[in-house]
Amino acid sequence: MKKFFFFLLVLVEINAYSGQPPKNIVILIGDGMGVNYVSASVLSIKNDPFRRFTVSGFSVTCSADKLVTESAAGATAFATGYRTNNLLISIHPETKEPMLTLFELAEKLNKATGIVVTCSITHATPAAFVAHVEHRNMELEIAKQFINLDLDVVIGGGKKFLTPQSLGGDRVDELNLISKIINNGYNYYDSYEKLKNNKPGNKFFALFEPVGLPKASGRDYSLGDLTKIALDYLSKQPNGFILMIEGSQIDWGGHANNQDYLLSEMEDFNTAINTVLDFAEKNGETLVLVTADHETGGMNITDGDVDGCDIELKFSTKGHTADMVPIFTKGPGEEEFSGVMDNYIIGRKLFKLLDSSYQF
Repeated sequence: MKKFFFFLLVLVEINAYSGQPPKNIVILIGDGMGVNYVSASVLSIKNDPFRRFTVSGFSVTCSADKLVTESAAGATAFATGYRTNNLLISIHPETKEPMLTLFELAEKLNKATGIVVTCSITHATPAAFVAHVEHRNMELEIAKQFINLDLDVVIGGGKKFLTPQSLGGDRVDELNLISKIINNGYNYYDSYEKLKNNKPGNKFFALFEPVGLPKASGRDYSLGDLTKIALDYLSKQPNGFILMIEGSQIDWGGHANNQDYLLSEMEDFNTAINTVLDFAEKNGETLVLVTADHETGGMNITDGDVDGCDIELKFSTKGHTADMVPIFTKGPGEEEFSGVMDNYIIGRKLFKLLDSSYQF
């Protein structure tokens, strides 16, 4: 039955977009961000950026083998246009062969690529756009694959996965991948202050922490600040770019059933959405897509003042759910993402916007 289900997915074809395709695509993923997360944001934050979108829809989030997905399979659907089994990173669920990712296609088209996340860059969601492994926990292998793709901008945490044990990292093979990055012609920054003060004119990696970045409430910079730096560099690339931004710790707040953590991470994610929308509105050639890989926590809004103050959230689980998640788009191709669609269809539509001749 599972084989038949996957076969049906392969048969689905997406027609090429008939309008003028976007030169740039920015994908913003709120990890774990269900519809009620967006509701909480809109209700409690004045001038919430979700009100700025012109098209919206819903995504069915299940993986190839489970009704309730997780981030590896969820992000793989966006990154490859195919569903895979839970825990796999951009490999076929049966053959275990690598599946081409959006970033790999962009590289073939000479487009620039970038990743900005608040977790480790080797975590499931960013990994799905870059790497191919049989388990999301293979972060040492994922780190090696990160330097094999000609990425232009990488911002996040995860230094320990690129650093040998002799220098305080986790690499038992003693490979110093940070040195290799620098030898490959990248600038490297190990703090936000160094990144901010240098205004990079060259492709770069910026890794600030051994694993994930501090919570939004514990940082003196926002995801929007990081996004602006990425856009400042990528917007100068002549063939356009594709950028993936993740509000990684929204999911962590959901798993913890921690209202304050969740809402502060949503507010941080909103700074990135506003930054991208401001850029896209001036640029005119950029598609902005905001969605989530799955819902976390079974969160509901149960009480609060009519003006959105003092909202009260309740959770039904500390895990994921199969709830649909929202899709918001603005820019060239936005109309392709309205209505209800399976998560892998989002990936296929993005592939077609990058290359109208691409066949699944």
